Amino acid sequence: MTIKGVLWRFALAYVVAAIAAGTVLNMLGIKGGTGVNVGLLAGCTLWVCIAFGKANGRYFTSSEKTLAVTGMIVIDLALQLVVMLATLSQRTAGLHAGAMLFALAFVGLLHAVAIYFFVGMAGKQLAKQGLVEQ
Repeated sequence: MTIKGVLWRFALAYVVAAIAAGTVLNMLGIKGGTGVNVGLLAGCTLWVCIAFGKANGRYFTSSEKTLAVTGMIVIDLALQLVVMLATLSQRTAGLHAGAMLFALAFVGLLHAVAIYFFVGMAGKQLAKQGLVEQ
C-alpha cells in the first residue's frame, strides 16, 4: 500500500463514518459532539495505519509518516471547513464567521495533535504484536 492509498482510505473512511454517525445520532435524537468526532478520527487513523503496516510488513519511514500525518490533517481540516461553511450558510444560525474560523483553527490544532498521536500509537501496536519493526 502506498501513502496515497493510505490517504484515500482515510478520506473515504472518515467521510463515510462522519455521515453514518451523524445520521444515526440524528435518528436517535442525540446531538453529536467532540467525543464522537475524536472517536471517528481515532478509529479511521488507526485503521488505515494498521492496514498500511500489515500490507507492507513494515511501518512508515520518517518521511512517509510526515506525509501521512500532514495529509490526514489536510483531509480533516477540509472536512471541518465543509461543515463550517454549511453551518455559516444557514441564515438562521446567527454565527459569526470570525468565531467559526477561530473554532476551525482550534479544532484543527487539537485534531492535528490527535492524528500525530494515533499514527504513532498504531506503529507501536503493530510492533508490540510483532507484525512490524519500529
